[in-house]
Amino acid sequence: MALAKGLKVDLNQFFAAIDGEPLDLPYLRIQAASILHGDATLNFSVDVALKDARLIVEAGEQAGVRMDVAAACVERFRRASSQGHGGEDYMTATYFASFDA
Repeated sequence: MALAKGLKVDLNQFFAAIDGEPLDLPYLRIQAASILHGDATLNFSVDVALKDARLIVEAGEQAGVRMDVAAACVERFRRASSQGHGGEDYMTATYFASFDA
């Protein structure tokens, strides 16, 4: 959704393009509705997700396992938190971390 917005693609066209495809997940539809309606009802906060992602990366490092995706999540959660979204729902708030504050 963030890339579609950045590319100025109409979100209706985005959802039409993924309709019935592997990326057309019910969770995406639920989170998209929350984002579009500005509903950041807390299910799991950015700051807790940040803590957990850091622990995963640290555990991987100690075991000699690269946790590249988790490390990218740490950065995204950190950015969302620094933008003032730390106490908000992590999935909704990290969408906004796609853009400069």
